[in-house]
Amino acid sequence: MKAFLLAAGLGTRLRPLTYFAPKPLVVLGGRTIIDYALEWLRANGVGEIYVVGLYMQEVLASYLREHHPDVVFVPSKRLLGTAGQLYYARGYMDDGPALVAPSDVVTDLDVRAAADFHVRSSVDLTVVGREVETEVRFGVLDVAEGRLSAWREKPRFRHVVSTGIYVAEGSALRRLEERRLDFDEFARSLMPRVAVYVSRAKFLDVGTLGDLDEARRALSVINI
Repeated sequence: MKAFLLAAGLGTRLRPLTYFAPKPLVVLGGRTIIDYALEWLRANGVGEIYVVGLYMQEVLASYLREHHPDVVFVPSKRLLGTAGQLYYARGYMDDGPALVAPSDVVTDLDVRAAADFHVRSSVDLTVVGREVETEVRFGVLDVAEGRLSAWREKPRFRHVVSTGIYVAEGSALRRLEERRLDFDEFARSLMPRVAVYVSRAKFLDVGTLGDLDEARRALSVINI
């Protein structure tokens, strides 16, 4: 299976760190964030890895040439969104399934399990999801015709959210045009041929400076 890592974004929520380096090269636990993603893919037997860049792409391409010469860097001309950015990598895609993930992913997701689920589901796209629990800080009132029908004090809800990781058919990805398109819109355009693989894997969010600090602390107690 081929894997495509998305590395085009500006990393605005990690400024000022991303004024000096693209987000994938921000350091976490003594390594760059993209090092974790590449190590994860190789540990899962992914043989061909492509990194699609744009922001400070010369810096990222130079880093990959020096430290990961087996990885193919794919340059972009402009920012097209999480799905649209793959337009620039269409020449590297086969008809079969490909893994798409952010280049700043820190996870121990079993790629083979997700890919097997995708193939068994016979779909064009599989969204890798995970369960999260949220708590409402207030008492939630159920109201019917102006009367209280139920009162739930600080209820907790469970949701399945996207991890930003996908298994997609190359034949579907190659139909992308050079226009802005995020993965939520791309998924809706493929429905009902979209499956959801709910994983219990560990995922560390590094989207903001606060997330990055939490991820640094988490790395000291979990094994990723």
